[in-house]
Amino acid sequence: MRYFSELLNALAGRARAAAPAGGPVDQARLAALEMDVRERDQRIAAMRKEYAHLAAAGQTAAAGAGQEQLQGLFKKLAAPLSNLAALAALCEGGQEVAAADVVTLFRSVEKQLKAAGLEQVGAAGESAPFDVALHQRMSGGMVSAGAAVLIRTPGYRFAGKVLLKAMVTAKESEHE
Repeated sequence: MRYFSELLNALAGRARAAAPAGGPVDQARLAALEMDVRERDQRIAAMRKEYAHLAAAGQTAAAGAGQEQLQGLFKKLAAPLSNLAALAALCEGGQEVAAADVVTLFRSVEKQLKAAGLEQVGAAGESAPFDVALHQRMSGGMVSAGAAVLIRTPGYRFAGKVLLKAMVTAKESEHE
């Protein structure tokens, strides 16, 4: 702390009380302090540059890891998507396609997406308490929080963030 106090005094032109002002000792001391400050400034600049370089390298590594994860997911999805494309082509060509085949391929895709962190919000036909964060009313009036609703189409969330709300209708307690 004393060092910085002396440095501040020297830079401000205030000499120590014990030494005569403007003498050769003061000039030498001032020059040494100024050199110390320049060296510290250079070290700080070098450390800032190194920090920026490391931060950029970290971002590049994170982006690369994200790409590798996506590539791995897409590799797992390629086969069922290829089969779905073949079934779609058969359907478009007028041939019959068994619904069970489509469901089997859908479940395969769903399994891979779930393993990657995609969560389904509700299931079609399921009853649930209404939650405005997870559900969207399809039509009609208001539904109060916690009221029973029927899920018509599921929603999805990833890493805790809702990507698509489940579409719901008010549940008729006697009829459903």
